[in-house]
Amino acid sequence: MPDSVGRIGPEVGEGGGAPEETPFLATNGVLSVRVVGDFVLDGGRWELAETKDRPPVARIAAPVTPMFQQVVAYLERKPAPRGGNCRRDEEARAAVAVCLRWGSYFAVLADPARPAAADLEDERVSHIADGEMARMNIEVSAGIAWWLTLRGADEPRYWDLVHRALAYLPTGPKTIRPLEGADMLVACATAEMAAEVRCRWPAGRLGQALVAAESHGIRVIANAITLRAWRNGPVEDVHAGRGEGYELGTRPILPRAEKAIIRHAQNGMYTGLKAVEMLKYGGAWPPSAERVLPFLHPLTGPVRWSYTEQSRAVELRLRQDG
Repeated sequence: MPDSVGRIGPEVGEGGGAPEETPFLATNGVLSVRVVGDFVLDGGRWELAETKDRPPVARIAAPVTPMFQQVVAYLERKPAPRGGNCRRDEEARAAVAVCLRWGSYFAVLADPARPAAADLEDERVSHIADGEMARMNIEVSAGIAWWLTLRGADEPRYWDLVHRALAYLPTGPKTIRPLEGADMLVACATAEMAAEVRCRWPAGRLGQALVAAESHGIRVIANAITLRAWRNGPVEDVHAGRGEGYELGTRPILPRAEKAIIRHAQNGMYTGLKAVEMLKYGGAWPPSAERVLPFLHPLTGPVRWSYTEQSRAVELRLRQDG
């Protein structure tokens, strides 16, 4: 497989005799994921790096085109499906499919075509490395920021994309409920919360916060949605544990864990989209810096997440016995 640390076949010995089995590790490759029959995602290139004084690592570069943009391009090449009105739960399913399930590095880790990781059932072991988690945080948030920007700037294209995602992508569970604990996102969309947060913000830090909110408002909101819908959910059960090195080219996420992660994300996205709708129909879209402040608060959004990155390279420490 081009997307795994594989064996290269037998070679002929120097004496010209019968071929001898001399397998060795591939040193580079492409992370690819087949979504459906006519669509293969590029998850980035990897190369093996070995040194004498440290375990081997796989350096995984981000793809040239962000994965969510690959998904969007594929969908917009397909025939337009029949239109009609979409409910918010369908909108949430479409958003998660484009921005998370298929539009991020999660698609690589949850690829059902890959063999299961050797220690997949061991809940004491971390199955997602810190670098992989950071890449997914960034990619999911960047995808959501793009999605929200499109929603406010070009509604015909946005709703067309929702219909296409529902028609052409596997979207996961269909039953969606507002996520418990994500109602803070809806509260943050109110003018009353914005006024209260501004009054209570430490005076010496307010100016810096307003600059960030003014320059990166939609990404700030996307970061907050990503934290609630993705990062603070069942994915932590897969990520947590002792890190003993990781296998490249295997599937470290059980199907039941994948289902729980996607369901949680859909429920959180449902609430996040409701918050955005409140801002939009309240005349606060694109949002002013003051209306963004509640989403920037440490009680709501993540601290020190990127406002500009679309992806990030990963250095994956490999299992020495794998």
